[in-house]
Amino acid sequence: MKKLLGGFIIFMYCFGIGLANTEITVSTAASLKEVMYDIKDEYEKKNDVTINVNLGGSGTLKNQIIQGAPVDIVFFASKKDLEDLKSKDLVATNYNKDLLKNHLVIIGKEKINSLDGLENKKIAIGNPKTVPAGRYAMEVLKNYNIFDKLEDNLLLTKDVRSAVQYAELGEVDFAFVYETDTRMLKHSNLVYQVPEKLYKNIIYSCGIIKDRDIAENKKFFDFLSSEEAEKIYKKYNFIMLK
Repeated sequence: MKKLLGGFIIFMYCFGIGLANTEITVSTAASLKEVMYDIKDEYEKKNDVTINVNLGGSGTLKNQIIQGAPVDIVFFASKKDLEDLKSKDLVATNYNKDLLKNHLVIIGKEKINSLDGLENKKIAIGNPKTVPAGRYAMEVLKNYNIFDKLEDNLLLTKDVRSAVQYAELGEVDFAFVYETDTRMLKHSNLVYQVPEKLYKNIIYSCGIIKDRDIAENKKFFDFLSSEEAEKIYKKYNFIMLK
């Protein structure tokens, strides 16, 4: 009997039947890159699971889901993008939540005392159509009544990390990014903390895609709000909502 069982296991390995570990695909906002890779490493140590991370602007990731991309879990830098998926009945009921908070800042090499210091400067922001950080930045510029003066000087990027890179390379004078992105700066600095009254709260939301609420996906979804995950968020200066 043992020989038969051993032979069956060898057969299963040879033909890859039923023994491959579970794979979970997570579409994640670019600003969560380091966070998600740390979470991935921590989770894979204790579970027979492979976490596949798909990074991008939250709006772009949302559109991929709408078009049928095979994704299990989303983690957006925008509550709105998750709400858009919920409105299309694409998110599993009871498996979605607001999880993190962030802040908007301006980086560059020249210190400014107010948003007036942006006039006649080249500024990188995420494309507001697909990048939440860009939407928050646009909201700030319009609420401060300075957008018309700056519109021709805006460089729209594919995600917030691209805006960081333009500032780091000196290809723009300033960039609107998240406070958590400033950890990676080497050639520029945080030069201005944008007043929170000028933009909506920056809330990161996550959820399981509808019909993918299987046991392994639920387990990883719960891990995202665990004490272990919170330690990782704190490491990168994210605030976990309670």
